[in-house]
Amino acid sequence: MTHLISIPTAARGAVRAFVKSLPGFEAFAASLGVASREVKNAQLLDYAAKMGKMAEVHAIIAAAQGNAAPTIAVATKAPKAPKPTNSGDADKEYFEAMRSLSAIEPVAEVAEVAEVAVDEAVKVDDIFAGVEQFLSPYVRAEIEKALAPIIAKANKPAVVQVVEREVQVQVPSESFAAPLVAPAGKAPYPVRTGAKVPFNKLFGTSTTHAFGKTPISLWNAHGHAPQADPFFIVDAENMGMLATAAEHEANVWLVGPSGSGKSTMPFQFGAYTGRPVTRIGFDRQTSTEVLIGGDRLVEGEAAGTMVSKWQDGLLIAAMKVPGMIIVLDEPTAAPAGVQMIIQQVTDEHRMYTIHSTGEVVHCAPGVFFVIADNTNGSGDETGQYAGTNVSNGALVNRFARMVRVDYLSKTQEVTALVNHTGIPKAAAEHVVDFVAQVRRLPELEGVVMSLRQMVAFARTVKDGFPAKKAFEVAFLTRLPATERAVVQTMATMQWGETFEQLVSGSAVEPSNIPSNSAPSRAFDDEVSAQINR
Repeated sequence: MTHLISIPTAARGAVRAFVKSLPGFEAFAASLGVASREVKNAQLLDYAAKMGKMAEVHAIIAAAQGNAAPTIAVATKAPKAPKPTNSGDADKEYFEAMRSLSAIEPVAEVAEVAEVAVDEAVKVDDIFAGVEQFLSPYVRAEIEKALAPIIAKANKPAVVQVVEREVQVQVPSESFAAPLVAPAGKAPYPVRTGAKVPFNKLFGTSTTHAFGKTPISLWNAHGHAPQADPFFIVDAENMGMLATAAEHEANVWLVGPSGSGKSTMPFQFGAYTGRPVTRIGFDRQTSTEVLIGGDRLVEGEAAGTMVSKWQDGLLIAAMKVPGMIIVLDEPTAAPAGVQMIIQQVTDEHRMYTIHSTGEVVHCAPGVFFVIADNTNGSGDETGQYAGTNVSNGALVNRFARMVRVDYLSKTQEVTALVNHTGIPKAAAEHVVDFVAQVRRLPELEGVVMSLRQMVAFARTVKDGFPAKKAFEVAFLTRLPATERAVVQTMATMQWGETFEQLVSGSAVEPSNIPSNSAPSRAFDDEVSAQINR
């Protein structure tokens, strides 16, 4: 839209303040891809016209003619001047519209800081100086009467308006002399209890290594720590690496195959120590705004108004909570720009500057970062984890401890399988042995056969499904065709002679049961019936 008016310098501040106070202006600026202060004058006029506020713009410009610069006076409900229907009633309609301008009330602008100074008073004679010869005394008197309240407001002292933002200021963690207080309406922040428990006693391990005696700090997260899994199997060495690193707020990178428990371990560490845990998952669509935050339009205090308020992203919000364990799940799948943010917050300064607000966010006391990733940052050589990227070497170096998390030992997997499903120990051993054989086959290198799948298999059978179908949905359907055929053949051989007896407690010797026998053919029903007893 082209406008046949320009905004004089003297009126520019007032016009901009008025238009930017109109409802929905922040969204309009966002649609242009610019901040509110960067919207051009022509675009301001377009928005004023769209909102039916050009009469008010003309009035503000008229009031500002001369050398004076009025204070900001903005309206939200001033009527649009009607378009005359004929020349006979043009003066009447115009005068009525001008009178209505006296209803304009000043409101505070919340979009940005603005200060407009008044150098000298606005005078009515200055307004009419260039057009008085074209006006009759009656018309001049009516216009002067309509402009009187606007001129009076324009001659008030300067007004300073401030951005409305909800920003919690952070300072470096080492300078905290007292516990942080959570913002109003939020859950209380976690605090250290002051108690420390030796690692072995806390996690129920019996390692003879020195770290077994290391005191581990306990926290009170006010009910927001994860729930402890009573069947969780603690790998003493890996958990020791995590626990002792947390005491120093040192970063840990957990690398290993899918289903090995990389993500579970920090959550259970939080459960044992009373710390809060937040998990941030990554993929190629993850944006910086998700991590850092951004301005959001929310309803203002005045009815029908919208204001722009900053809202922290997942990462920034987590960094402000004392004792928080921040689990960064598969960050190598994220774009390079997102990984760069992780690189910045995990260096020795443990801080991030939000450029749009200027806020400097430091990690609260006790915060530490854990990456759980299928790769070690150097890329995926197996082809199993599509979409992963090679990470910046500087990011990898931020994590002083890179811990390999592999599948549990046979004894640990058997114990976990029995605890989680309730199947007989002998049957659990057979399943674990079978999966171990699959993992060792050269042609199945890189194929994921995890404890999670073993548990899913046993639970599906306990839900009443045939064991053959349960094995199919837990293991086979996720495998490529060639690998699926190999595993299916192995499973048929194993089940036909051994597995059903272990589950059912049959006394028949395995060697006396040919693979095509009646018991083998009835395998599915037998397994289902026995496990569900």
